Amino acid sequence: MDPKATIPSTEVPAGFLRRSKDFGSDFIFGSATSAFQVEGASRKDGRGPCIWDIFAADEKRNLFLPYGEDAVLHYEHYAKDVDIMKDIGFDAYRFSISWSRILPSGKKESRNQEGINFYKKLLNKLKEKKIEPFVTLLHFDVPQALEKEYDGFLNRKIADDFRDYADICFREFGKEVKYWITINEPWSFAYGAYVKDFLAPGRGKVQENLLRRSNNTIDDLEDDGSIDPPSRYSFPTSIRKRSIAKPSERRISDKEDELKNAYIVTHNQLLAHGMAAKLYKDKYQRVQNGKIGITLVSQWFEPLTDDKKDTDAARRALDFMLGWFLHPLIHGKYPETMVKYVKEGHLPVDELVKDKSIIQDSCDFIGMNYYTARYIRHDERNGGNYVEDQRVKYHVKRKDKFIGEDKGAAGWLYSYPRGIMDLLLYIKKEYNNPLIYITENGIDDPDDKSLKLKESIYDHKRLRYFHDHLAFVRDAKRQGANVQGFFAWSLLDNFEWGFGFTSRFGITYVDYKNEARERTLKHSAIWLKFFLEN
Repeated sequence: MDPKATIPSTEVPAGFLRRSKDFGSDFIFGSATSAFQVEGASRKDGRGPCIWDIFAADEKRNLFLPYGEDAVLHYEHYAKDVDIMKDIGFDAYRFSISWSRILPSGKKESRNQEGINFYKKLLNKLKEKKIEPFVTLLHFDVPQALEKEYDGFLNRKIADDFRDYADICFREFGKEVKYWITINEPWSFAYGAYVKDFLAPGRGKVQENLLRRSNNTIDDLEDDGSIDPPSRYSFPTSIRKRSIAKPSERRISDKEDELKNAYIVTHNQLLAHGMAAKLYKDKYQRVQNGKIGITLVSQWFEPLTDDKKDTDAARRALDFMLGWFLHPLIHGKYPETMVKYVKEGHLPVDELVKDKSIIQDSCDFIGMNYYTARYIRHDERNGGNYVEDQRVKYHVKRKDKFIGEDKGAAGWLYSYPRGIMDLLLYIKKEYNNPLIYITENGIDDPDDKSLKLKESIYDHKRLRYFHDHLAFVRDAKRQGANVQGFFAWSLLDNFEWGFGFTSRFGITYVDYKNEARERTLKHSAIWLKFFLEN
């Protein structure tokens, strides 16, 4: 393959990207994975179960099996995977630590030295290859023991246990780790597991109309052309029809007010983050000389029409997805739109006031995951749940034209590269221009078993996606956005949550039929190698 022969999108600003030097000498390029999606070895060397072990293996859900018990064997082949990063030319690697591999019960008394040893070996290999680790402490895989004991993030107790877990990680790995990320995508966790139930532990409210719709495929449009909020993790329609347990079969306490749960879980995630960050800053930062932050996710939202109601609705959608977290972290309060529109008693405003000193100004940097965009129109509905509290509806088409020409395999992702620039500049304006790393960005292909290997690695849609998004990141940086890094999702094809192994995000092809999960670079990886070398 000749990377130079690739034709860039007509939307790319300032010409074809040819060299990474355009981003500055201190800009970091890397790739990313998460523990449950790649490690495997779920019953090996003392690891305890996490909520995803239970959720994915639940036969009532009929997810794509086999699930993540073996994943792509990164636990065995981590050295080979680090060699792949080095060959491509990445500066950094973002990965997550499995909480239940370090503490099988989730509590500090259950310390597992074998789990600690694995991550030390990985960090030593990264150090040998001069690759900077960006370490995420929690990427959806909460220890099952804590979910069983006190309902996980529905209970404020989890912030104490998370801080204790973080303390062990800072102490054991802090010499090698200079970039810590506390929690990955707290919005996805709150929405996917507590508004809907397509992420573990699956405690959202099930409604009959949701059983016939996934969140993000064109087949799932409402009669008015709208669609649910965009989420990477929702199940395909065919799976949702048969996979969601009936409400009577699901583990939800009669005392729970389900409509409040996502707001409670969000506050407890922010509190857990803040407590871990405070511990790091007070106890370790001066000696270890590292930084700590959190990774958020947001799409970009464009108004469906020029009507002021739709313009206001697009801003409101950003408040409910991004501002829900960035406002407390930067400004110490919830966005005014949320205070105004969320049903009284649901948003934990008083709790945020009490915990403000822990949560506000707790980040040295913000990780941002960006994948796609939606059109937004105003909606008058008010049902008292998170989706309806927003008074918006989401669309993927405007005047019969999709928001992006390239579409991911799972159906929810439309490539809208300009959105990453608009999002970065919006954060610059509204949130004091914090230091940002793009911690995930990518697009998926289907796992097409009819393709030969040479066809499977020909991923020019992904190549174009990276090229176009990087160009807009560069443009945002030139306009003053304080963005200093970009991580491609993902280094490897892996277990893509509700989609199992049917959705491939990797820049490296993994042969699932091969016992060793043989790896082969895709064309997107070869282009990135060319780009980074120049």
